[in-house]
Amino acid sequence: MEKTELNLTRKWRSKNFQEVIGQSLAIRILQNSLYLKQFFPVYLFAGQRGCGKTSTARIFAAAVNCARLAEFQQDPRKVSIPCLTCPSCLAMSKSQHPDFIEIDAASHTGVDNVRNIIDASSFLPLLSSKKIYLIDEAHMLSKAAFNAFLKILEEPPMSVIFILATTDMQKILETVKSRCFQIFFDPVDTQVITDHLEKICSVENIPADTTGLAVIAQEAGGSVRDAINLLEQVRFATKKISKESVLSILGHIDESALFELFEKIVSQDVHELLQFCSSLEKYELSIEYLWAQLTELVYDAILIQYHVSARRFIDLPSDMKQSIEKISIVHLIRLFGILCSQEQNLARTTKKLRFLEMVLLQYMQETVQDFKKKNK
Repeated sequence: MEKTELNLTRKWRSKNFQEVIGQSLAIRILQNSLYLKQFFPVYLFAGQRGCGKTSTARIFAAAVNCARLAEFQQDPRKVSIPCLTCPSCLAMSKSQHPDFIEIDAASHTGVDNVRNIIDASSFLPLLSSKKIYLIDEAHMLSKAAFNAFLKILEEPPMSVIFILATTDMQKILETVKSRCFQIFFDPVDTQVITDHLEKICSVENIPADTTGLAVIAQEAGGSVRDAINLLEQVRFATKKISKESVLSILGHIDESALFELFEKIVSQDVHELLQFCSSLEKYELSIEYLWAQLTELVYDAILIQYHVSARRFIDLPSDMKQSIEKISIVHLIRLFGILCSQEQNLARTTKKLRFLEMVLLQYMQETVQDFKKKNK
């Protein structure tokens, strides 16, 4: 039987604590819990998508039932858990462990599903010392389901551990939170994601430039999974992962083109602005992204005017900085306000590039009128 090749996201899913990316505090807490053999009946893992919550929960579950747990507790420097070789760890790696039950709360939201969990949790583990329930996207449970859960979360059987994972902490009832040991997963740092992507490309023999991987990491917004998915998308679309190829696939323009657009806006040259916007039509651009980048650039220009370091465009060319310093701060603030106030209208229209042109023209007309009033 032919072996199915896994995609990069599944292939590079963390299998032990050392492979979890960018969550050192959460991992240290869990490892200390294992070392001290102090387990909480209910854990709540909270954080944005793709930051390692579910993978860490599976690793922790494997470690709790690992046959070498006692050795780890005696000398954690010599033994690493999960060992990935004992019967329990092998069953976890094959997703066949009878004492590890993973439930997607998004498709099991009702109170009846929770009652089934409560009934099943009363039975003793079959293979290991603990029966572990991982309830992913726990915030999707209904209020009635949460209320049905309260009693067992407060006093679960000694042989049971519940792990709730959520991307929306605010939707978890306070009465549930108060019964949980809460662990927060931070968005992963952009540089950490870039380094991880470089490692993947090296092992998988994927030609890539560091600048291209940095763009992918920045676009991922702290999500390792999103970064790897985007890496694979670009990998199948181009021969080499470069900054240009990534920007092209994302529908983004290069920073030099963004700076050129900004220059034409502040120079008040309507003809040049319309010509430039017309040239954008031949590209498959994301106008929403262009809008967002322009807004960030205007914001950074305001900061520079007040002699504060830029937040997004840290390495602006010197000629661009000089141009920014010549612009009226009043005009920059007005442009920023217009872009922010019209953002929802941009999302609603189908003629996004045309809408961008008209908004910029509106700004330029108002600026010209102000100039005429001052010189009367």
